[in-house]
Amino acid sequence: MMEKIYEINIMENKKIVWGLNITSFILLIPFFPLFTYLADLVTENLRNPAERGFDFLFYLFPLFILLLCIHEAIHGLFFKLFCPENPVKYGFKWKSLMAYATSPGSLYNRKQFMVIALAPVVLISLALTFGLALGWLSAPLYIMLAAIHAAGCVGDFYYAYLLLVKFARADIRIEDTETGILIYQV
Repeated sequence: MMEKIYEINIMENKKIVWGLNITSFILLIPFFPLFTYLADLVTENLRNPAERGFDFLFYLFPLFILLLCIHEAIHGLFFKLFCPENPVKYGFKWKSLMAYATSPGSLYNRKQFMVIALAPVVLISLALTFGLALGWLSAPLYIMLAAIHAAGCVGDFYYAYLLLVKFARADIRIEDTETGILIYQV
């Protein structure tokens, strides 16, 4: 028998929403230099004077919106992979400015939920780096997209923290809900 030991409402708890938004801005501090360093490793574009302009800003917003959709689709793909019998829902909470994918009522073990939570940041970061290496993205556009996306994954990092630190010693199952997660002790 499972006992509910923790509930997180990441969508409507104002304290959590504010904390995550502030943390997201703080995460830009390490992510900008990290992706700048990666861009420098992958390409010499940073030394190209023609790219010092702001032309890339024209593409930033539409590409970021596309990344949000892909990000949530990746969550949905892994929700479905690990629990194929339950439907996946997608949406956007205007109140908290959060896009989401959810599979209400689905239960996952720790490893499965870690994959669900972290797959988008890993796969999108790799895809953006690949796009830079192939010349599809300029270095400034790559750095902006990759850093902002990674910092925006703060909710996924928070889930990883809960599973790896706060409940590291517990045998748990995680239930996805439309507003967050429930953690059960097995």
